[in-house]
Amino acid sequence: MSYPDEKALKNAFITEGSELPVIVKSESREIDAPVYIQSKRTWKSYFWSTLDVPKDEALFLTKLDLTLISASALGVMCRYLDQVNITNAFNSGMKEDLSLYGNQLNYANAIWSAAYVFGQVPSNLILTRVNVPLYIAFIEIAWTVFTFAHAGIHNTTQLYVFRFFVGLFEAGHFPAVMYVASSYYKPHELARRNTIIQVFTSVGPLFSGFLMAAVYARLNEVHGLAGWRWMYIICGCISFPCALWTALAMPQLPARAKANWIFTQKEVELARARIGPTDSKPLTGLFKWKDIKRWHTTWHVYLFPLYFTFAAQFGQSGGSMIFWVKSYNVKGKKAVFSVEDINIIPLGINIITIVCALANSWISDSLPGAARWPGMLFASVMAIIFPIALAATPVHPKWKAQRWVLYYLTSLGGTAAGITWTFVNESSRQDPEKRAYVSAMMNAFAYIFTAWIPIFTFPTYQQPYIVMGNYVTAGFGFGAVLTVLAIRWFYLRDLERQRKNGGVGGVRESLEGSDSA
Repeated sequence: MSYPDEKALKNAFITEGSELPVIVKSESREIDAPVYIQSKRTWKSYFWSTLDVPKDEALFLTKLDLTLISASALGVMCRYLDQVNITNAFNSGMKEDLSLYGNQLNYANAIWSAAYVFGQVPSNLILTRVNVPLYIAFIEIAWTVFTFAHAGIHNTTQLYVFRFFVGLFEAGHFPAVMYVASSYYKPHELARRNTIIQVFTSVGPLFSGFLMAAVYARLNEVHGLAGWRWMYIICGCISFPCALWTALAMPQLPARAKANWIFTQKEVELARARIGPTDSKPLTGLFKWKDIKRWHTTWHVYLFPLYFTFAAQFGQSGGSMIFWVKSYNVKGKKAVFSVEDINIIPLGINIITIVCALANSWISDSLPGAARWPGMLFASVMAIIFPIALAATPVHPKWKAQRWVLYYLTSLGGTAAGITWTFVNESSRQDPEKRAYVSAMMNAFAYIFTAWIPIFTFPTYQQPYIVMGNYVTAGFGFGAVLTVLAIRWFYLRDLERQRKNGGVGGVRESLEGSDSA
């Protein structure tokens, strides 16, 4: 079966087992340019998308997974490791060494968040104009330098300055790797891969806790350095080789990609044909103000940042657990929990988040139309239930397990981040610049509020005796539920308009399973 305007089939990437092949063709595409013929999905794709495509395409996707996903995931792990290690250091001696008995930790986190917000939009828009592997590797190396610098901190001024620069250089990383992934993978392939990258935001803190426990046990006071100072040195040593791997393995955006030691020229052409014409033309020149104004007439710019702003607060309730564990140690009495216990026990939250986030993404990719909103709605409802339960439970109940389990179950509220990033990129796939802009705005607004809300809802000096903060978190969950339902309504409205417009593009998206939610 073919369409009347089908030409140059000698350059087509023909897939196997297709009952209704669809040729992706654009008016702007050259006649001899390669085209991609969509194959029929089978049950194998519900396990992994490379299992039901031709060998050449499966090889390309495997290479992509081993390079793009590994470099992105390792970078995200290092970013979160270098972001959250301040909390582990604070509870492992830094508080006492630097006399941080007030709200200095909240202020340091607020300064980091302010710098992170400041760098969001410029970094993500620059990304579309530069050499992606070198740019992402540069920002990874830059924040690594300031991570090393934390080992030499002697006062709060130095702490604030170094946290600012770590936040500034980390700002563009996560939206950047999500943008690159969305430029290569098709809708039914994207959520599980984005979530693999996303769960490394939990692997970083998870690793940080075990690392702090090990460092404190083996290196505390070695060569006169406190254990928390050694942790920053080791974190820097971990981050640096990961940055080098990014420079070597991270692929260029499809429009700028060339054959290299990993990908052949045929695979580069396949990458462009698979994703369609919108990512096949390099973006150059300055950004146009009229485009920015046009983006702000669409719902994506408002609803996705609003949802992510709410969702960014879901983890605050679970974040109290490390303070709760430490609170059982009363000065003058035998410690109930060791420093190692204090750092390791809360890591159950991260483990549950990783497992459930992956399950959520696999389910999302397998739903009719690869629907994203059900997984987002599930996480939002969980963010209502468990913070309320924590607020209603005594801080030190007769049975520790009663509150322990509730802290662990707050992790269910953090299982939709990868799906959300996928939804953002899918819904603006036809406009690469807008996709980068909305992603940056989403992350920026989330951290604008994260910079100051915890100061009032979860102040350090009141930890872990927090009640109102948990109710406020539940309120954010309720706001997220309403926002998800609004996103679903607008998204379905847009798809209905797309169906009415018809055309080959509409047929293609329908067959890919991306035209219904």
